[in-house]
Amino acid sequence: MSHSDKKIKFAVLGAGHIGKRHAEMIRRESEAELVAMIDIRSKEECGADAFEVPFFNTIDELLASGLEFDVLNVCTPNGLHAEQSIAALEAKKHVVCEKPMGLTKESCERVIFKSLQMSKSVFCVMQNRYSPPSEWIKSIVEDGVLGDIYMVQLDRKSVV
Repeated sequence: MSHSDKKIKFAVLGAGHIGKRHAEMIRRESEAELVAMIDIRSKEECGADAFEVPFFNTIDELLASGLEFDVLNVCTPNGLHAEQSIAALEAKKHVVCEKPMGLTKESCERVIFKSLQMSKSVFCVMQNRYSPPSEWIKSIVEDGVLGDIYMVQLDRKSVV
């Protein structure tokens, strides 16, 4: 297998709705391979049996297993993202992190600093940043169509 034929190995941390979507997208990509899932709940509770990959309850368990992987996808509750991303970076893994990367500017800066220190990439998911509705609302605000804005409430329904 030449270097260009080598698949990128992913482990998904958090086997809830979003984690399972990440796992499914990885499985559909010919250049990627899902090699593990991690969640504090059991494989059965998560409904992750269908993925047929090794299942761990913590990042530490995964790392101690010696299983090789390149990227950790962090799909856990928001407050855990920064620390879990840093743990993956310290283990010399790249990170794909669901938003937000951290709950504070300081926690985000720590993730970025660790990625630079370890020469590993961190990608924060922002799938709607350039969507047509986002582009439209940005132009409405920038063009002053609505005048001075003092408050905004946005409700978005997930489309699966």
